[in-house]
Amino acid sequence: MTSSFNITRDRLKLAAVAIAVASTAILLTIYGSTTVFASHSFEAGVSGDNIPDNTHIRLDGLTLPPAGVLPVYDASPNFISGHFLLRAPCDPETHVPYVTVIAGHIDESEHGTYVDKVPLYYIAHASTAGSCVFHAHIPDPLNGGAARVTDIVLINLSGQNVTFNAGDVVDVNVQRVLGSISDAPYDEMKLPGSLEHGNPVFDLNDDNPNNDGLGFVHEMEEEDE
Repeated sequence: MTSSFNITRDRLKLAAVAIAVASTAILLTIYGSTTVFASHSFEAGVSGDNIPDNTHIRLDGLTLPPAGVLPVYDASPNFISGHFLLRAPCDPETHVPYVTVIAGHIDESEHGTYVDKVPLYYIAHASTAGSCVFHAHIPDPLNGGAARVTDIVLINLSGQNVTFNAGDVVDVNVQRVLGSISDAPYDEMKLPGSLEHGNPVFDLNDDNPNNDGLGFVHEMEEEDE
């Protein structure tokens, strides 16, 4: 009786091992045999230059405490280009959002981390009382910010709680991959804690042409030329 039980148990063990081996073989067939480590330097990134990706996050009712962080997008090790849209509470006079949008590369090692504030364009005709709508180019080589973006984050540097209104949202549309951060790492360090509250905000619709940011040409200026 005991001998039969031991034989049955051994057969079950062999069956379990066989299933595990078969499952591993199937996974390797489907996903390939690439090994992923914690350090981005070992990651190959995508093949080609496209990531058909859109990330849409509703912020309704969410409260970020002082120094609170909301990771929005992470494409590591790929640094990408695309568009960023934010609807969030803002200062009614300056239109600066109460949360700060930062982007760059956040590494496991602080020495490999570089982030900066994202230049934002205020869209008055899409904004409502209490919440402003912003658009940004990722990256924005003309107006500043991090040149190689793998990560996008909302951080509360205002010193007080920030509660999002109904309808507030953040949306990231990635259009293409520009490269791998392992091939083009930052040679200097800039941590989120070294930044102060407030993104640079441009406005193409106000009466101040000096607040349009670089890369925009007025139609009247083109006609005069």
